[in-house]
Amino acid sequence: MNRSPNDEVCKVCESTEGYDRVFERLDKCRSCGFITFHGSSQDAPSSLYDEDYFAGGEYPDYLGQQDALRRSMRRHLKQMARYHPNRGSLLEVGSAYGLFLDEAKGHFESVAGIDICEGPTAYARERLGLNVECREFEERDFGSNRVDIVCFWDTVEHLAAPEVYLKKCATLLNKDGMVFLTTGDIGSLNARFRRARWRQIHPPSHLHYFSRVTITRLFNRLGFEVVGIETTSYYHTLFNVLASIRLREGLGGWLASTALRMIRENPARRLGFWINLGDIMFVAARLKNSASDQSNTSEPGSEGTSGNSSLLAEF
Repeated sequence: MNRSPNDEVCKVCESTEGYDRVFERLDKCRSCGFITFHGSSQDAPSSLYDEDYFAGGEYPDYLGQQDALRRSMRRHLKQMARYHPNRGSLLEVGSAYGLFLDEAKGHFESVAGIDICEGPTAYARERLGLNVECREFEERDFGSNRVDIVCFWDTVEHLAAPEVYLKKCATLLNKDGMVFLTTGDIGSLNARFRRARWRQIHPPSHLHYFSRVTITRLFNRLGFEVVGIETTSYYHTLFNVLASIRLREGLGGWLASTALRMIRENPARRLGFWINLGDIMFVAARLKNSASDQSNTSEPGSEGTSGNSSLLAEF
C-alpha cells in the first residue's frame, strides 16, 4: 500500500506543509528538512526482519561476526558512561540476538530486551540466558515500572513511527533516566557527498534519515533534551566489509566478491579494524528538568519501580 507524502504530518515537526522529492525516492519535509521514505508501508515489519535479514539479507553473517559486533557494543558502553553511570536497569529496544545485553549485564543490576524477530529473541533467551521478549514495544504495557536507560542501536531508522517509540520511553524512564541511540546522519559530510548513493539509503528497511538537527528537534518535541551527539566507530572484519558490499551486487558487488575469493574467507574473518566514516550518530538524551517535577504516575519523569523489578520479571 503506497502512502502520499502530502497526506502525512511530519513525524519530527508535525508540519502539514508537505514534502519535496530528494535522492530520487525519498521525501524532505518543507518545514524542518526531515527526510523519510513514503513508499510501501510496514504493515508487517516481521516479514522484513526475519532470520534471513541477519544472514544474507541486511547482514552477511550476523552471528558469525559476533566477536566484532561485541567489540563495537563495548564501545557503545564506554560512550554511554560519559553521560550516565552504567548501573541500574536497562532496556534495549531492537535487541536482536542479545549481544549488547550480554555485554551490558556485567555493568547493570538488570537488563532486558524486546524485539519483533522470533529467532533472534529465542537465541538470546535460550543460548545467552537473557530476559528478552518477542513482541512490539509500543504494544507492551509496562505498568508503573521504570528503567534508568533505554537503548536503540541502529533501530529508529527502521521504525514506522519512531516518535511513538520515543514518546513511550518518556513514560518508562526514571527522572534521571536517559535514551541512547545510534542512527545514520544524513547531514554528515559523507552523506552529503554520496547523496543518493550513501550507504545508509536503502528503503524499505531504512525508512527515516535523521540529521543532528532533526533528531534533536524530535527529542525536544517529545520532552527530552539532547545532551550529546557524537560520531561512533564500529569494528569490522575484512569479511564483513567485502561481504556487505557483495550484497549490493553491481560492479562493486562483483569486485568485492572477487576480492573475497582471492583473500579467502577465513583470513578475511580474522583481519579486523575500526571504521568511523563520521556518518553514524551516537545520541544521548534525557528528560527535560521540568519533567522531574511531575507527579508519581505514568507521566514522563515519574519514579516507579526500577532495578530488579517486575519490568524484567514479567518478560
